[in-house]
Amino acid sequence: MKVRVASAGTGKTTSLVLRYLELIGRGTPLRRCAGVTFTRKAADELRQRVSEAVRAVLRDGSYLGGAYTLADEARPAFEEARRELDGATLTTIHGFMITGLRLVAPLLSLDPDFTVLGEWEAEALFEEELNTVLYLASEPSHGLYEAKTQLGAEAAALVLGLFGQRSLTERFLADAHPNNRALQQLFEAAYRRFEVRLGSSLLPPSEIERRALRLARSGPVVGRLIARFPYVLVDEFQDVNPLQGRFFEALEAGGANVEVVGDPKQSIYGFRNADVEVFRRALATGDVQDPLVTTRRHAPALAAFLNQMTERFADAKLGFGPDEAPAVEAHRTVPAGRAELHWVTGEDAIAKLRAFEGDLLAERLRTLHDEEGYAYGDMAVLARAYNGIAVVEEALRRAGLPVVLVQGRGYFERIEIRDLYHALRVGIDPAGLSLAAWLRSPFGRLELSDVDDVLRADDPVAWLEHHHPPVFSRLQQIRERIRGNPLDNLKFLIRERFIEVGGEKQRYVDVLASRARENVDALLFTVAEQPPGDIEVLLDRLELLSRQTDAGDVPQSGEGIEVLTVHRSKGLEWPVVAVYDAGRMDYHPPQPLYLNPDNDHVYHRDSEGFEAARKTILERERQESYRLLYVAASRARDVLVVTGSVKNDKPNGWADALIRSGLGDASARNRVAQVFRHSYTPERSRPDAALSVDTIRPAPWIDKRFAVYPHPPVQSPSRFKQDRAAEAEDEIFTISDPDAGESLPGRGTTVGTLVHYAISQNWRHDNPTHIDNLRAQEVMFPFGAAQQDELLGEVTTLLSHYETMLGDTLPSLQDRDADFPELPMALPVGATVWQGIVDRLYRVGDVWYLDDYKTDRVVAPSSYAFQMAVYLKAVRAARGVTPQVRLVYLRAREVVGLEPAHLDAVFDEALEPN
Repeated sequence: MKVRVASAGTGKTTSLVLRYLELIGRGTPLRRCAGVTFTRKAADELRQRVSEAVRAVLRDGSYLGGAYTLADEARPAFEEARRELDGATLTTIHGFMITGLRLVAPLLSLDPDFTVLGEWEAEALFEEELNTVLYLASEPSHGLYEAKTQLGAEAAALVLGLFGQRSLTERFLADAHPNNRALQQLFEAAYRRFEVRLGSSLLPPSEIERRALRLARSGPVVGRLIARFPYVLVDEFQDVNPLQGRFFEALEAGGANVEVVGDPKQSIYGFRNADVEVFRRALATGDVQDPLVTTRRHAPALAAFLNQMTERFADAKLGFGPDEAPAVEAHRTVPAGRAELHWVTGEDAIAKLRAFEGDLLAERLRTLHDEEGYAYGDMAVLARAYNGIAVVEEALRRAGLPVVLVQGRGYFERIEIRDLYHALRVGIDPAGLSLAAWLRSPFGRLELSDVDDVLRADDPVAWLEHHHPPVFSRLQQIRERIRGNPLDNLKFLIRERFIEVGGEKQRYVDVLASRARENVDALLFTVAEQPPGDIEVLLDRLELLSRQTDAGDVPQSGEGIEVLTVHRSKGLEWPVVAVYDAGRMDYHPPQPLYLNPDNDHVYHRDSEGFEAARKTILERERQESYRLLYVAASRARDVLVVTGSVKNDKPNGWADALIRSGLGDASARNRVAQVFRHSYTPERSRPDAALSVDTIRPAPWIDKRFAVYPHPPVQSPSRFKQDRAAEAEDEIFTISDPDAGESLPGRGTTVGTLVHYAISQNWRHDNPTHIDNLRAQEVMFPFGAAQQDELLGEVTTLLSHYETMLGDTLPSLQDRDADFPELPMALPVGATVWQGIVDRLYRVGDVWYLDDYKTDRVVAPSSYAFQMAVYLKAVRAARGVTPQVRLVYLRAREVVGLEPAHLDAVFDEALEPN
């Protein structure tokens, strides 16, 4: 295997294009070459570049000023290549594997027209088979009974976790520890059923890899693939996972000419199972070509900065080694370029330092625009995490700078999209669950107190007609129009002038900000491209998408500073790049099991090898974080601005690495970057302005401020937990994988909703009428009959657990002197009203009980401490009693008591100002 290292900006794709030209010129038909890369976008770019190169050679006789020159005898070969361009195999890794599998499908007992499943669909199918295995294993006579019993209630979650890592190894291994053996046995049993379920016509991504590996290792079969594609050129080889790497190694061993190019310094997709060790294995065993060392992207000063960074990081073994970090030479001479490092220092809360850092960055970009002439459209701000995007975006907008959000999170959860969803819903069912949200939206425009009055009425629609005629009129218009073509329905809601504001009729889009209007326009385009058959299908699609985490805001149009994560910036470049929040610490959330990549063994948290496997994974993630810094820094062409917050003179993350290496130390000699320190104090909460305002007379009200409260007017404990997690210094709840979404949206929520409702109604698991009533609940509508049966099976199991607990660990219903299920609560604290639903409050004799039912698979009481603290405060305030606070875990049939004194401390600590 030929292997070449190509650092950022040195022309990896160009080298592959030149290799294509060489092969064509030597007589290899284009149809016999397969070009393979990591993403569809990169594959499309490679196809375009090869097409342009072939046409340029035929038109001009050369390519890139003589990098390749056409020989007269090779012209017929290039003419043939031009005719084959449209059908050339230039695709992704999975695309190439699929091509190979279809080519030899009958030999592998596959249907040549097999369907490629999405990963979330595959996980849903696997979960069904796993649940079947666990159900059957409940019988003591079953062979997996001991394995299921060994893992207990967490068995399903653990095995599903393994399923998501199956691209890391051909087979999960386990030592003699009973938990590890149980994991292996349950996974293999479920996976065998899963493979039978897929049959010969369904293949998800990881199973494509496994089948392709089987193909590559079968001599008679792989010969057909190699005869079709004797040359395989692979770009971005640093991003392949272990199974993909073994596939290409097997192709090479079978006789294919496999040539790979990549950059270990840019291997940043560990969360997608990419493994840089695959590239390193190729470097150790392959035919290593001279590295590409001329960068056409970077200005000389930036090239010098990157050279020094990679050299010092490599010497310190931070992310990559010396053979992976060759020095590069800048092809450009002007502008000279520069790198700036700005550290914000102080002793205040890290969130305040980061806000100041964002303002500092905004002023620095303004100066680059005003004094050096860089257009805002030539700038980008890269953040390490999605919550950093929100902070820096707010700072840029506060400074009045134009911002273009390249990719955010939660597009289908945006308020404007949910407004339209609820408007469609009330058009179908005006008294349904969406009515409250619609009444508060721009369509209804009612205050919270008015909404409460409407919802408390026996007939909400009649109440609306009598007390709020204009709102009722709008509701009636929507009810009359929402039918038939979903696209027409959306157009009506968005563009019809029927919302009365100040005596004038306005359209929905008239009340939206620019970004929200762009999001709404994008929704119209999406529906127009894939029009659903009816309105219910559209609503189901919107609800499903709202629960997936990989759907971000639409890329905005217009000129402005582009804001995105470092991962999203891969393959892009700008004249000016700012890297925000370099002081963010690395955090690895605790996991219940680990797969040790050194031996493919699975280790449960209770097993002896768990800690060693955890340390291996932690070290790999730490190393990848330094490679992520290289990717961020190498996106800049002329100017690189890095900012970071350093609390108490203790740098973390990238800031720590840069300072320790000497690059970010203002006192170090022979620096290739300008280093600045900016002290933060409460009196200096904003950086010095770049523009003078001495000639402006301040308005008399300039020093007046609206009161700023620590929390919104209305807040729930769960929302508070999310908000605090986003600002927390330890980053406990940071999502490391921006593309990971809930595999089967709504499943867990549906089970929890049905169980809570049934318990509140005192329904029994063995009453057919009660179960039929649960089947008729609205949350069941998105599911088919078979899925509903499966969900109800789980619900009845949990209800039966609850019934067995009554009279044992829970007081029986007959013994209760007062009983209040599903009790709404509202607790005013300062300027905020905390609201929620208490599952059950009841009294037995002189003792009050506050029970909260949990359908969780894992018993983790600390997760709910703040929620229960709020409920306890509310009950005390309303009734003057201190109940026994308990979490009732229905799966484990376990009741966990929480001490009131502890909950009071949790409440006080959580609401303590920063």
